[in-house]
Amino acid sequence: MKNLCNLKMITSLVVGALFIISCEKSEVTNEIEQIGDPQEEGFKSVTGHTDKVLKIEDEATKPILKMHFDDSMSKEEAILSFDKAVNDYISKQPIQNKAFSTEWFYRVWTYTGNQSNNDTDGDAGTYVRFNTSAGGYTAPFNWMDNFGDDREGGWDAYLFKASFPGQAVEWVEIDYATLYLEGTDGWFVTDFVVQLWTSDQTLPATGSSSLWCEPNVWLDNSCSDSCWDSYFCDSTSTGRLSF
Repeated sequence: MKNLCNLKMITSLVVGALFIISCEKSEVTNEIEQIGDPQEEGFKSVTGHTDKVLKIEDEATKPILKMHFDDSMSKEEAILSFDKAVNDYISKQPIQNKAFSTEWFYRVWTYTGNQSNNDTDGDAGTYVRFNTSAGGYTAPFNWMDNFGDDREGGWDAYLFKASFPGQAVEWVEIDYATLYLEGTDGWFVTDFVVQLWTSDQTLPATGSSSLWCEPNVWLDNSCSDSCWDSYFCDSTSTGRLSF
């Protein structure tokens, strides 16, 4: 009987020891699992346009002006601040004394959402298509990268210039635009805006034209080299800018 009791005691000690070891292993495993980023980005795009090869032509343009506004600034405050910067720039440009214009300035805005891993360091840009009195015209690719922060939450605003090759136009309308992101560092875009304002021109003008979309999508790619994802916007363009 004594041997049996000793056997039971030894068995209990062994089981207890195994349980403790098991718990310790579980804790180690959990610690190892938690070392990794619990919000690791991964591939998130559902646009259906990922991993396209985009050939950027040599005429691609950089923004004349670029400003970043974080979430501490309201949309209205961001607009007023960018208005001042654009007006200061335009006021220093020579005013054209022509009946019609050979160039026009337009603004591009994006708003980056507050999702995890949303503030991409990847290259971004846009193609903007215009209707004009001289026919349709797609401006050269606009690089949306410049000095300072880009797409780190909040609004990013850009000023670009376009000109119809070889001729003047009586009026311009925004037709559609496509937003692009290169590489595997995802970007969550909530707003994508293109604007033509009277006050931004170097020639007397009337009217305005704008395009506003709310993508609320991830732009992302599964390959990093020369792979581009895109979002197409054409459903809400309004107005006309006349010279």
